[in-house]
Amino acid sequence: MGPLDGIKVIELANGIHGPYAAMLLADMGADVIKVEPPFGDMNRVAAIVEGKYSGGSQFYACNRNKRAMCVDLTRPEGVTLVLELLQDADVLLENMRPGVLDRRGLGYEALQAELPRLIYASATGYGPVGPRAHLASLDIVGQAAGGMVAHTGTEETGPLPVGAAIADHGGALWLAYGILAALYGREKTGRGQRVHTSLLGSQIGLQAWEMSHYMLTGQESGRGGTGHPLARGGWRVFAAKDGHFALAGVTDERWQGLCQALGVPELASDPRFNSSMGRLENSDELLATLEPVFAAKPVRELVEALEDSDQIVAMVMNYADLYEDEQAKANGYITWLQTVDNGELPMVGSPVHLSETPTSIRSIPPDLDANTVEILHGLGRTDEEIAALYEARIVGPAT
Repeated sequence: MGPLDGIKVIELANGIHGPYAAMLLADMGADVIKVEPPFGDMNRVAAIVEGKYSGGSQFYACNRNKRAMCVDLTRPEGVTLVLELLQDADVLLENMRPGVLDRRGLGYEALQAELPRLIYASATGYGPVGPRAHLASLDIVGQAAGGMVAHTGTEETGPLPVGAAIADHGGALWLAYGILAALYGREKTGRGQRVHTSLLGSQIGLQAWEMSHYMLTGQESGRGGTGHPLARGGWRVFAAKDGHFALAGVTDERWQGLCQALGVPELASDPRFNSSMGRLENSDELLATLEPVFAAKPVRELVEALEDSDQIVAMVMNYADLYEDEQAKANGYITWLQTVDNGELPMVGSPVHLSETPTSIRSIPPDLDANTVEILHGLGRTDEEIAALYEARIVGPAT
């Protein structure tokens, strides 16, 4: 049993920001019903892959362990069905543009009085109030608005986005975190509440150190380049003979071991580098000295030698490396699900380990409209009534 067994979540969301948050709850045992419009979540057709699983890789990444139904919320009868689903639900999770659900009678104020225990979780671009609260956003725009893009890249490249959907995934983590806090709070008060996160706020929250530095000094930290704008010296990515690796945290004690591992023991006592302050003050000379040494050695051999000398180091891994990485597999960060129809499918596992109520992967993302009939039966609809709803196109996929 997962820690959220017995919790029912109604998801009115698409993309990554909302669906990934709902999936994190589903991994913990929540019953997540994904209510999609007749044409489905837009991620069903984003970055299509073929093979054992055929569909959008974004959808695959964000929608396992859920049940899915199609409901047309532009129709009053569709809204009525969702209201019925919410009668015994614990969480409504949505990432629609601000105002959409209010206009359809599914806004927080409309539901609060009737469903006082409901936790109403919203994921938006810019937060619940302010001059831009009404605007839409997506991951790369969230990165730009939240300060991430301005501090990535080099002076030569200019601002660069991160090579992953960090705003969407980060926002989803904050949203799931808020929902869990609200569920715990309800245990004490008996009442639900509004949970609101945004791409803007999430990005700022992920840069608490860097933003705090600016607020305390009034100085921009600059672009990270191959390291971090506030960390000098050896804290960066270096090139080896056939790859790259990252190095950090070279203390005075580790400096001695680093020099021995690199086969340059004479540098250990060099007065320019034999203290933390010296290495910072002579950072350019330090890099000019070390980079040719690194560049002459194969990356795996180099990283193993540095690991043996207790350096904080790792090879720069691409996705192919991670897929084969024994450490990632041993901890279930990369895992596989045996399915009846698709065979064994690889999945990104849960990064959360719970000793008594573990997370689990129980099913692949559902097909469009996969569980509509089953869910409607759960609401007490007869087969004849369900057929009529399909006939009127209140439920079911677009044709």
